[in-house]
Amino acid sequence: MSWLSVTNPLVMRVERARQTLWLVRNFLYDYRRYSRESFLHGPKSRESRKAHIHLLAHTVEHGLSLANPRPAFGLEKIRKLVSETQTYVADYGIDASTEIAIKALGAYVEFNRAASADIGEVPAAVETLTQALVSARVELLGGTEDVTAEGIRQRASMDFLGFMEARHSVRQYADRPVDPQRIEQAVRAAQQSPSSCNRQTCRVYAFTDRKAITSVLGFQSGNRGFGEQLGGILIVTTDIRHWGSVGERYQGWIDGGMFAMTLALGLHAEGLGACMLNWSETKDVDAAMRAHVGIPDNELVITMIGFGHMPENFKVPRSQRKPLDEILRLDPALRA
Repeated sequence: MSWLSVTNPLVMRVERARQTLWLVRNFLYDYRRYSRESFLHGPKSRESRKAHIHLLAHTVEHGLSLANPRPAFGLEKIRKLVSETQTYVADYGIDASTEIAIKALGAYVEFNRAASADIGEVPAAVETLTQALVSARVELLGGTEDVTAEGIRQRASMDFLGFMEARHSVRQYADRPVDPQRIEQAVRAAQQSPSSCNRQTCRVYAFTDRKAITSVLGFQSGNRGFGEQLGGILIVTTDIRHWGSVGERYQGWIDGGMFAMTLALGLHAEGLGACMLNWSETKDVDAAMRAHVGIPDNELVITMIGFGHMPENFKVPRSQRKPLDEILRLDPALRA
């Protein structure tokens, strides 16, 4: 395109109109997915029903974790949780989601029993659900746990600023395979990320085979010059079926972003280098990659993460951070 055509008002208007239509087309692509896959109109799919059970179970644990819980708090929500758990178990049987919910309900019943609070038919219903846990898994817990500030401080004791300052976006890698256990450890760490009402919506697709890595990276345009060195690629997604209101339409990006960052830090903790690979792609590229990998339409693709072993000596971008006084507003004056 010549300089004259770029500055021609008519050409510029046509180009703006084209970009606007392209933007609308991509917005509609995202809108249709959320409208179709979320439980905006009520939880209907199995996954959405599980999500709603997690949401309600979290309100139980939230209430029990307060300094002075009110006896019989949230009784209507408790009854709803009991009812939804009963119908879910009748339809699908016991799974991890319902087991956690039943154990949270058990903690609620014990709290109210100790407080001599009348919660009606709830204890009997919870007892029936508990009896359905024929082979309860000891690692699946519900309710609350007792901790101490000192215990948390001891387990969290580390030079976190130093840990973070040692993290870089790595674009040089050694040619060595990555032990799958290191990937598993990083994902386990990412599972500790905060999530809205503990819904835990994120999924990870991991590829360490060289041909698979190359084919997946073919859809991502920011890995040129180092993608062929990567020891693995991760795709982080979040399941839209866990969201159920207009106000939650962006929550998947928030939960997914926190999960992805923790996952990158988990790789860092395992002594691996990593680099975030943006997935800011158009609908056509997004749809093509989904079809290639097998990512269902109910999942948002948050980002890709390339990773691998680092060489002993290499260069990274300095990526100088802004001065702290440009970022931190400590006790800012409030406007009336």
